[in-house]
Amino acid sequence: MSEKDTDLLSQRGSESFPESAILSSYNKYLSNPFHAKDNPKGIINLGTAITRTMEDEIKVRMMQGDALRYGVEYQHYYNYSGIEDLRKATADILTRQLAPDNPVSPDDLIVMNGAYSCMESLSYALMDPGDAVIMPTPVYPGVFKTFHGRSRLDIHPVALRAKPDSEGRTFQLRVEEVEAKVNEAKATGRRVRAFILVNPQNPLGEVYPPDLLLDLLNLCAKHKMHFICNELYAMSVYDADVAFHSLLAFKELPDPDRTHVIWGMSKDFGLAGFRVGVVHTRSAPVKKCLVELVNSMCTPHLIQKACAVLLQDKAWCDMFIPTHKRRLGILHRKCVAKLENAGVAVRRGEGGFFVWVDFSPFLKDHTAEAETELFLELMEGGTFTRCGSDMSCQDPGWFRLIFSLSEIELEEGLNRILKVLQNRASKQILT
Repeated sequence: MSEKDTDLLSQRGSESFPESAILSSYNKYLSNPFHAKDNPKGIINLGTAITRTMEDEIKVRMMQGDALRYGVEYQHYYNYSGIEDLRKATADILTRQLAPDNPVSPDDLIVMNGAYSCMESLSYALMDPGDAVIMPTPVYPGVFKTFHGRSRLDIHPVALRAKPDSEGRTFQLRVEEVEAKVNEAKATGRRVRAFILVNPQNPLGEVYPPDLLLDLLNLCAKHKMHFICNELYAMSVYDADVAFHSLLAFKELPDPDRTHVIWGMSKDFGLAGFRVGVVHTRSAPVKKCLVELVNSMCTPHLIQKACAVLLQDKAWCDMFIPTHKRRLGILHRKCVAKLENAGVAVRRGEGGFFVWVDFSPFLKDHTAEAETELFLELMEGGTFTRCGSDMSCQDPGWFRLIFSLSEIELEEGLNRILKVLQNRASKQILT
């Protein structure tokens, strides 16, 4: 950004446009996206977490005539915090899929235009600038940006590391390390206000067990911290041997007024472009605040109605969700097999759209700068990815790759990546 631009903007405005290799590369992708027929030499996006596995099924259902139907009511004001049909339909799908023994009330749901708005509104409602927030890392950058950017919160990361523990597990989240970070933040004089968790975890793909979740809930209650859990991939757990445990399913919460869950249509239903997210909270003051904030973060009435119709179709949802999980599992296995057969180490996940892969053996040095160099080389090779430093990972060389694409796109993208890695490996051998 030029000196003139900086002079025109506020300090926070200037900081809203950080220059990075990730952003410039993503813009290059947008101007030259891959298409198997129309642009086979275009850039393949293995960095943005979307799912293409159910696009045809969604299109057919949306075009039946009852979802995307125009009426004069859409020309006027409406309940910005969520029309009744959508809140009821969302409460029903969350109950059936995530909390069958603990029904979700539609009165506890606030609808906003995507998970980003849900997170930002909670940061505004619950915390003041300078307050401390505890957050495990690596984590997808949207979470870090939302709670640190305009909200001006002080992020204290709990760094999950690649070094295996005594049981051979990597990137493990432990409650004692979270509490140590809480006490460390308090020692600096900060007011520690919240703990943020993404479950299933992004980028690790890990699904956290209920005993760990309960320990974290108790820890937050002990320190009077809000527990904000982002469960965007709750219905995208593709490992048939793993059960997802939502905070919504806990009948007895240690501190229900400080427990908040975020969900949305972007991931589990492949509708990122619709911008529909929801906050679940039982706290009356928090709900009152969010209702006021949502005026500038609302989802259009027409879109809310379309999503309500979709979720009200129980037969279709009962077909869609397991089919989506099954297809994700197939693609995940293919992606892991191809990488591992080429000698690339993969930390296998259980949910989400991504694999967490170790490219550190292909770095020239064990530094963030060397990682960025590899990222740019992969971009030159025709694939947009996301590197670990972009997700606050402390161990250079880890990358997040999206596998929830068409098989043609995934296969070609992985081939391009492996070609770059193989060229690097051959040069290292020669030197």
